[in-house]
Amino acid sequence: MTILSSVILGIIQGLAEFLPISSSGHLVIFKTFLPGLEKLSGDMTFDILLHLGTLIAVFAVYRKTIAGMAVEFFRMLGQIFTGKFKFRKANKYQLMDIFVIIATLPLVLVVFVNDTIESKMTGLLPVGIMLLVTAGLLFIADHSVQGKKEIRDMTPFQALKIGLFQMIATLPGLSRSGSTIAAGINMGFTRETAVEFSFILGIPAVIGANILNIRDIVNSGIDSTLILPYIIGIVTAAVFGFLAVKLVQYVTRKDRFGWFVYYCAIVGTGSIVMSFIY
Repeated sequence: MTILSSVILGIIQGLAEFLPISSSGHLVIFKTFLPGLEKLSGDMTFDILLHLGTLIAVFAVYRKTIAGMAVEFFRMLGQIFTGKFKFRKANKYQLMDIFVIIATLPLVLVVFVNDTIESKMTGLLPVGIMLLVTAGLLFIADHSVQGKKEIRDMTPFQALKIGLFQMIATLPGLSRSGSTIAAGINMGFTRETAVEFSFILGIPAVIGANILNIRDIVNSGIDSTLILPYIIGIVTAAVFGFLAVKLVQYVTRKDRFGWFVYYCAIVGTGSIVMSFIY
């Protein structure tokens, strides 16, 4: 692996992970038209480290919220064990903890079918179709009435519904961030709340997915000659991930999801057409 390849993959991971355009779908497209990328992205250790870079980006942007959630999580545990916890009296950070846990539960089901999904849904045709679905979800969200609900107004059932959208978004081409943000907006939450919850919800999803691969990495070992490309990849993914989160926040404030609607529609249509040619 070269420095250039680690930078390229870091950019792809950082941007596509947070922009509502589907990182998994774009990886399929890039691998199809750039066969050399298959070999470069086949390093499981590097893949996990790239996800670490994107996690750094989320922690950097939402550091205050995440710190509050961490502190209040342990305080909430103490209240539960002493019988003093009251759901209706929970503060914002405790509610965020509870709803993130609830919304993450549907992903447990994916563990049992993930291999099947990857084997059946990695071609240009299914990816193109899912990108069009992503465009449709974003179009609906972009034309929804501006909601006023915040985390304090969320219910466990609504958190579960957003979690179901995240579970379905494991299909390559269907954007995780786009699906969960659109779901939140269509439930009447402010766009800022929908975006924040979506990105924080992605933290346990990314960590959980990579924990499953740690044993394989330990067994195969780490090539010490690749330490520099690994570090550069992490930094690149973190920087471009940070920029991607900030861009989504900006687009959210300006009600400009239409940019991503057009992009996903064009790339999705192109993928479908190329699936019959390539």
